[in-house]
Amino acid sequence: MNYRNNFLLYLACLALLVASCGKKDAEPAAPAPVIAGLESEYYVVVRENISLTPTIENGVDSLVWIVNGQRVANALQYTFQAPADPGTYSLIVKAYNAGNIVQKVLQITTGRYLNWQTTANKILAIEASQKFANKTDLKWEILSAPSERYRLSDTTNSKRALFTSVDRGSFKLKVSSGELVDTLLITVKQSDKAPSPYISKVFDYLPAPGQFVNELPKYNAGDTYETIIGKVSKELVGEDANTITLGGWGGYVVVGFDHTIVNVPGRRDFRIHGNAFGANANPRPNAPFGGSCEPAIVMVAYDKNKNGKPDEDEWYEIKGSGNFSAENEPWYSAAVASKNDVRTFRNYEMTYSRPVTETPGTPQGHISIPNYISWSDNQGQQGYKIKNTYHTQSYYPGWVKDDQITYKGIRLARNGIEESGQGSYFVLYAFKYGYVDNYPNTHDNSGIDIDWAIDKNGNKVLLPGIDFVKLYNGVDQENGWLGEASTEISRGEDLHLLGTKIATINQ
Repeated sequence: MNYRNNFLLYLACLALLVASCGKKDAEPAAPAPVIAGLESEYYVVVRENISLTPTIENGVDSLVWIVNGQRVANALQYTFQAPADPGTYSLIVKAYNAGNIVQKVLQITTGRYLNWQTTANKILAIEASQKFANKTDLKWEILSAPSERYRLSDTTNSKRALFTSVDRGSFKLKVSSGELVDTLLITVKQSDKAPSPYISKVFDYLPAPGQFVNELPKYNAGDTYETIIGKVSKELVGEDANTITLGGWGGYVVVGFDHTIVNVPGRRDFRIHGNAFGANANPRPNAPFGGSCEPAIVMVAYDKNKNGKPDEDEWYEIKGSGNFSAENEPWYSAAVASKNDVRTFRNYEMTYSRPVTETPGTPQGHISIPNYISWSDNQGQQGYKIKNTYHTQSYYPGWVKDDQITYKGIRLARNGIEESGQGSYFVLYAFKYGYVDNYPNTHDNSGIDIDWAIDKNGNKVLLPGIDFVKLYNGVDQENGWLGEASTEISRGEDLHLLGTKIATINQ
């Protein structure tokens, strides 16, 4: 009996010892693998493939790939080969290590097109695939489109194209080089926030001396540049815009929109309102349109580097009808007969000096100070701007600290003609197209086509759209009692967003 009890006690101690050793020697369970480096969805063109290489944290003993329920590989990398017909595939990746199994579920969609996505009124840069790497004769084409309000640019022998659309939908494209072909599908969605058709921001403003400066907008003593930008913004931003002046030749403003204005082929794309109007009683028989037409040169830019502001190397000139010569303007011969200076200067500069006095002398008709603001240009000319009796405030921008301001740009032919023979009826004739404050706002020729853009060498450029507009007064002319030609502007409009369709003029 004692022997039996001793034996049982021995077995119990032995079991306790074994259990104690087991607890001491057991290793902790391995942490579960973590599968990373894979997207949840992929798109693959038919007959092409995609290689998937996940990163695995915490180690893995085996990696299994399952497509539509069928095991297809046991490897750290898997290459999916898209069949000839489009379809959708469920791909499961399972990672195993000691005591753990984890999985990640993916979806692969195959189709006949390379897939791109963008939002309306935004420029999408499309790169040709690597199979075109050594080709220099690429051709980009639109195969089908849900709307005609789009633009495909940079398409001549380029490996990159720029695309933008006003409307949402699916656009099918082709890029080719000889027998090499890729087809693309661009899906355009609406942006989360609807874009405004109107000016959204003022970036810069510096009017040249003129009779409405310091009044439109109103300058108050102590106003700084920042204060004036705020006042100009209050006048120009949005639908309910008001008039500001650019003053004399060279005075400018720079504005922007909250989206890209699409350069739709065959149409005018935007309009900036002015206050141009026609003469009611022009004595000249069969006269072309004229009255108060004070054209501003138009510069445009799109945000190439996506920094949200216009940079100096991004500007292009809208080639208006008189940017190189006024000889084809319908009023040219009359201006020559009136001894107007009808020359066009492409690289003109004018410097204005702060007036020595604001105190008027004895009025001489409409003139209160004849030698008011001195000026000189890079053509060897100089003289004075007058101060008239109708506007008594200073004509020199009140917030500017410098005693001289120099402006640069194109100086157009002088378009103002005194038609009465008595100095009482000045008609400022319209250039044919391509300017702001040159035609009434309801006239088709107040619209601007981005396709009129040229670079600094005068070469035509194919812009996908624009984000920024710079306007500066293009005419330097005194028109008797009317005063200097001074551009005034107000509301800016994206014609496409407003549904306004105006055919272009082919240059």
